Amino acid sequence: MSDEPDAADLALARRQVATLTGRLRCVEDERDAALRDRDRNRELVLALRRSRSYRLGRALVDLARDPVRQGPAIAGRAARRWREPADAPARPGPPAAVPAHVYVAIGLSRAGSRALIRALRQRVLVDADHLPVVVTDQQSLRSLRVPGVVLEYLPGPATWSRHEPGWDWETLLAGRVAQLCRDHRVTRAVVIDPRDPPTLARLLVTDRRVGSLASA
Repeated sequence: MSDEPDAADLALARRQVATLTGRLRCVEDERDAALRDRDRNRELVLALRRSRSYRLGRALVDLARDPVRQGPAIAGRAARRWREPADAPARPGPPAAVPAHVYVAIGLSRAGSRALIRALRQRVLVDADHLPVVVTDQQSLRSLRVPGVVLEYLPGPATWSRHEPGWDWETLLAGRVAQLCRDHRVTRAVVIDPRDPPTLARLLVTDRRVGSLASA
């Protein structure tokens, strides 16, 4: 019995590598954006410290004594208490947006793709802890609208090679995954094995590798 991987295993491995590449691209973009924000904020602080109004304000604070310095703060707190009763209910903050998970479902049959989307929809009804973003190569699902699930169509390798023979399909997948990660605050990427798509019961098992769900 040969231990060599078959074509389906190799195709799945290539999709996993491309998905991981796209996820890493997004993480690197987020890191670079954070560094740019840090540098921009640092420049703003330095510019503020060099400004005349900032120096004047610091001089006034240094010259002031405690009663003078604390007076405006006390008056401001008193004014806020007068405007809003002490027993006023706390204002609710905006609801926190849930993170997204990308599910790369390439190579599934039409029935298998619909079963996966139905299972994901039921999954978020049971526990709405994330937004499923499904990458599918099923053209019949391009116009499908499913509440609570985002569908993203991507031509499969065979279709792509016929229309764009000079372009690498894995590069296309990596780029699309990276864009989806940026658009939807993705925290996890999962590649679905078309030979063994997950059921609702397996989707409900989180934070570990289960069956054919290969987390990227």
